[in-house]
Amino acid sequence: MNFNFYDQYKNYSNIDLLKILKQSDNYQAAAVDAATQILKERQVSEAEFQQVDNYFQDIEAKEQLKKDRINSYKGKATDFLEPVLKPTTDVKPHKWINILLLLIALQYIWTLFINGKHLIGFIEFVIDCKQNGFDLSNRPITYWQCASSLFDVTIFFEFISLIYIPVIFYLLYKKRRWGWILLFADNLFVFISSLSQSYIFFKYQQIHQEDTFSFVVQLLIRGAFGFFLWRDVIANYFGVTAETKRKTAVITVAVSLLFIICIQLMV
Repeated sequence: MNFNFYDQYKNYSNIDLLKILKQSDNYQAAAVDAATQILKERQVSEAEFQQVDNYFQDIEAKEQLKKDRINSYKGKATDFLEPVLKPTTDVKPHKWINILLLLIALQYIWTLFINGKHLIGFIEFVIDCKQNGFDLSNRPITYWQCASSLFDVTIFFEFISLIYIPVIFYLLYKKRRWGWILLFADNLFVFISSLSQSYIFFKYQQIHQEDTFSFVVQLLIRGAFGFFLWRDVIANYFGVTAETKRKTAVITVAVSLLFIICIQLMV
């Protein structure tokens, strides 16, 4: 049973029928024939033809604008990631630093998410402890007593990171020497500290059920960051001299070893 397009289209406006003819590939042949026949039986003005032409020109212009915008974003992304997508011997410090800033921003978002949960849990514990806790003399304990019972050096460093990461980001963005110093020292400190824990980590891994992959990846990332920052072309970009590099490395190693010794004495 064939559908009667003529009966369906006979009440359509001239504009609607002209639109059907303009995109005839999207309709059945019978539908196009019906629209053509109806238009032949009517008077179609030049203004109506022009209105339909303008309608489709606007659609094409919007589609082209969308394509241009997408191509622009692709071009910017390709240019931004050029050092990674098209590595060459000609190092472009400013592009590498842009990628580094992006990684730091992503790291901060993740740190904010993780430490935010820790902070909420810490506050909830302190409030619950204050409401329900009593000391040895059967007196309600203070907020400080509750907080000190849970607070440790790990939590301290977690919250400190929420402050110094934005500071490092700002200093790097402004190409300040201290941005390089703080970021290099941070990565070297974590690398040495993690490396010092590797023996215990792998020896008692089955007991603590730690994630080996995450531990190794963090170690490699920190080492890669340190190596990247140590390159002369990157250090020079921040105005860091060879003497400053040497002093930063020596002081960071000394502080790291002292920290490791203190931790071992406290255990």
